Amino acid sequence: MKFISAFFLLSNICHSSSNILRQNSLSYICPMTSPVICIGAAMVDELFFCQQVAIAATSNPAILQKSAGGVVSNIAQHIGLLQIPVLLLTVLGKDSDGEWLENVCKMRGVDTECFLKVNEPTGKYVSIIQPDGSLYTAVCADISGKYLTPQFLLSHNSFLQNASFIIGDTNITIEALNWLSEFCLQHTIKLIVEPVSVEKAKKLSLVNLSGIFMLTPNEDELPSLCLEEHNNTEKCIKELLQRGVEYVWLRKGKNGSEVYNKKGSIRLGTEDIQMLDSTGAGDAALAGWVAANHLGLSQMKCLQAGHSMAYEVLQVKGAIIESLSKKTFTQLIQKYYPDAE
Repeated sequence: MKFISAFFLLSNICHSSSNILRQNSLSYICPMTSPVICIGAAMVDELFFCQQVAIAATSNPAILQKSAGGVVSNIAQHIGLLQIPVLLLTVLGKDSDGEWLENVCKMRGVDTECFLKVNEPTGKYVSIIQPDGSLYTAVCADISGKYLTPQFLLSHNSFLQNASFIIGDTNITIEALNWLSEFCLQHTIKLIVEPVSVEKAKKLSLVNLSGIFMLTPNEDELPSLCLEEHNNTEKCIKELLQRGVEYVWLRKGKNGSEVYNKKGSIRLGTEDIQMLDSTGAGDAALAGWVAANHLGLSQMKCLQAGHSMAYEVLQVKGAIIESLSKKTFTQLIQKYYPDAE
């Protein structure tokens, strides 16, 4: 599960007029008629909210919350709640956790037709959350990587060819990521890859990026994506764009986030909110961006939608805004950006 420690903390919107992307340069802003397909890990999240500041090497009193998680699963659930067609390719164990997880996804509008069931325990993410909502530590046991192979993906070729977007995470293997990149390049499908964590993001340094439409790292993950060591953000971004990525959406902590392409960048600051739980902010942000794109909104509105979804999920326990709906989505953007374009 992606953790963004200070993604949304200040109140300012700061564009650079000399750097901002021209409206017509973002030709990807158009309503979708085909489903979004999400590929990667789905797992049970067990979040332990400490009642006092956690202390290492001893028992800490906490309140447990169980939820349906996994990076692309979180994204798919939010897209489903917004009534946008979404299909999830993932792996579950043939156990009670897997059955529960599948039912939750179905309830939230996710097509589970392509779920693979195996004789292993369903993946699990366990985190320790400090009283201020920040992550103390977490562990993840994921089974998806060894099953979501190029061969498995090829067997679902008929689904994949009809996707409006494919969203993958780095829980899958380098070979599978390469296959997706080449497939999406060949079929002109927009592929978005979520780096997930610093360690898992390293896989992308070995992947052909020419078929990837957008990468969504935070500042800690960004250097892990690169073939070479760079001493600043600009050089990292330049390398990724030269390797074929069309857009890099960088989450910049207290400085908000910025979307880069070869023509320039667009930047958005952050709002001042009271964080309850940091789990899943980046996942919610990407779901918001995709949903705004689906509605045909402008490039800045897509970014505002992503931020709005992240603000909202930071104020609930768990990675899903359960009250989210198609009706409330535009209201959510207006809540945080009432004077926006």
